[in-house]
Amino acid sequence: MTARKKGKGAKMKSGKFVMMLALILAASQVRAADKHPFKATGLYTETCSCKAPCACEMVGLNKGCIGVGALQLSGGSYDGKDLAGVKAAYATEPGNWVVVYVQAASAEQREAAAAFLTAVFSGWGKVEAVKDARIDISGDGGNYIVSVDDGKIMKYQTAVVLGADKKTPILHENVADTLNKTFKQGLSVSCTFKDGDHEINLDKGRNAFFNDTMDASGEI
Repeated sequence: MTARKKGKGAKMKSGKFVMMLALILAASQVRAADKHPFKATGLYTETCSCKAPCACEMVGLNKGCIGVGALQLSGGSYDGKDLAGVKAAYATEPGNWVVVYVQAASAEQREAAAAFLTAVFSGWGKVEAVKDARIDISGDGGNYIVSVDDGKIMKYQTAVVLGADKKTPILHENVADTLNKTFKQGLSVSCTFKDGDHEINLDKGRNAFFNDTMDASGEI
């Protein structure tokens, strides 16, 4: 009698384990199904409140960091939809919130860009909104000026930091970032951002990264 009860209990435990394993596998398959192929080429730039270099891009989110960034796609696609010509900007408190701004050529491209950018930046925190905006990015070689809606929402400027040869930027390579495996070092010159309850003001000389040869692909 006792042996039969033990055997029945063992079968029930085994059945629960199999069900849990099936649920875990099903969840992982759903997450995999949610991913889409992407390719992105162009320019990426960012600046934040950290001393250079910021640890967020290197070893994981750094509590207390706040920052802004922008990208300009010369080519690319997401889930088979064209992203060439898209401009985007963002503001974030990593680990908490992200607000994204996008400029696209059509409603279809805007939808694809919003999905792509949400997938990219959701690892930094909750993407609270993806908003249409006019985005201007000027300059080159790490010396950039970025504005969103003519500076009414965001405006920042960065300057390149040259390495020992005094000719080329300091490089950070083999970085575990979705869009950039290489970052070039810069510093902030100025930065202001305000949208609703979110506000960021950065001092001169804080961290800045850029990649003017961004060429990323994969699934996200």
